[in-house]
Amino acid sequence: MPDDTKERIVVGAYRALVRDGYNRTTVKDIANEAGVASGLVHYYFHTKEELLVAAIDHACAENMQDQRVGEIHDPLEAARSGIESEKRLLHSAPDLYLLIFDMFGVGLHNPAIATAVRRYMSERRELIMAIGEALLAQAPSRPTMPIDAISSAIWGSFIGISLQKLVEPEFDSDAALDALADMVFTYLPISLGQEMS
Repeated sequence: MPDDTKERIVVGAYRALVRDGYNRTTVKDIANEAGVASGLVHYYFHTKEELLVAAIDHACAENMQDQRVGEIHDPLEAARSGIESEKRLLHSAPDLYLLIFDMFGVGLHNPAIATAVRRYMSERRELIMAIGEALLAQAPSRPTMPIDAISSAIWGSFIGISLQKLVEPEFDSDAALDALADMVFTYLPISLGQEMS
């Protein structure tokens, strides 16, 4: 049986960080959550920053498997699926968003975490941009704004909606995401014609 100690530490870090936040979580808390000695945590991860990044990577891998950049066969379906996936994640994995926002806050003051924040943001924007490019490849003309700017605005909207949901649990994030989809799909039909209706 393979040694799963490192994975247990990452899962323990995720639980402890979500429960107590980055600043209040100690390596000892993580070790207790994982059921290992603190020395083992230090053996696998040199810093708490490494653990935060590993915990977020772990959570993203588990919860965002259907949101990967790859060959997009039906870009309209991929766009709609992306919206539905965000809805589902906001309801089923709010802890993931809590940890992501913690990472954002820490990253404003911590260069090691800032690097991970930039990588995470870039990956999310690239996914949206890949879907946008696939949509525009079928279009007779392009919108006036560059696709990277459109992708950044869409991703920023996802983040803003998820923050509102975390802070105000009764906030109707599904309606907000539907409104975002309507705005995007209203903007793009200029070049996509009837395919969007």
